[in-house]
Amino acid sequence: MYEDLSKEELAKKMREKIQENLKEEGPANLIIHNLENFAYRYLETSENQNINCLLEGHKFWVESTENDILEALKWKNKEVKAALIDLCKEYPGPRSKEISIRLELNSTLKENKIHCQALINWDFPEFKSKDKEILRESTHHFEDYFELRNKHASWLEELTDIFI
Repeated sequence: MYEDLSKEELAKKMREKIQENLKEEGPANLIIHNLENFAYRYLETSENQNINCLLEGHKFWVESTENDILEALKWKNKEVKAALIDLCKEYPGPRSKEISIRLELNSTLKENKIHCQALINWDFPEFKSKDKEILRESTHHFEDYFELRNKHASWLEELTDIFI
């Protein structure tokens, strides 16, 4: 079927076929797969396992809660660690067992643009204050779904240093 094509023509046909498949399936499956994979690597805690991607409109996200402040204090992120130490001062001794920290990784897709965010919120117990949150975010434009497929995971990876 493709025996008469040059390498360049064959590569172009393959790219077109991949692009067609991605367009038919939509990028949703790709984004969900990547976010769930990152959730497994960065957001799973002893109490939050097998995290599934959530979807609302154009936003896809994975989230969890770290309920063990001693585990959270092992993170290397100095900004988060300092904030958690201050939080422990507000909830001293046995009360520190009440503390939880909200973790989220998300991607919002609109046309040929994707906005990615990673955040940690320690505004226990409501998790509403932006003042008690660390947010890393980036926005990327892509030419086609093939480029999105090849780069989405690396764009997420750039943000995940806050979870380490």
